Amino acid sequence: MKNEHLNMIQSTIQRMGNNSFYLKGWAVLIIVAIFTFAGEQDNIRCILFTNIPLVVFWGLDAYYLQLERKYRLLYDDVRTRKEEDIDFDMNFNNVMTSVGNSNKICYFSSLFSKTEILFYLTCIVTTILIYLFV
Repeated sequence: MKNEHLNMIQSTIQRMGNNSFYLKGWAVLIIVAIFTFAGEQDNIRCILFTNIPLVVFWGLDAYYLQLERKYRLLYDDVRTRKEEDIDFDMNFNNVMTSVGNSNKICYFSSLFSKTEILFYLTCIVTTILIYLFV
């Protein structure tokens, strides 16, 4: 019974990871589409039109990362329970967390995680440099 509950949580964690991956793909696709259609437009306007969707995708991606982290805490909680305490509850809000874990599942912690910053800041800086120097 515990394995089925853990499998349910694991599939949710995997779905959150896939959503994050798809958002990164869509972000790159939108950047390329805007570059293609922008042509010789005004640089400031193109920078805004390119970076606004990136910031929106960054926020959505951080949200999915936050959910993934919460479900990982739920997974860890269910993993340590006894077999008779399994109730198939998928609500991660009932999980008791330590101070370190509560800081980790904060939205801003997810927003400024290494993976998010490296990807989205690189995309934003790259678009600005392309528009300014090309």
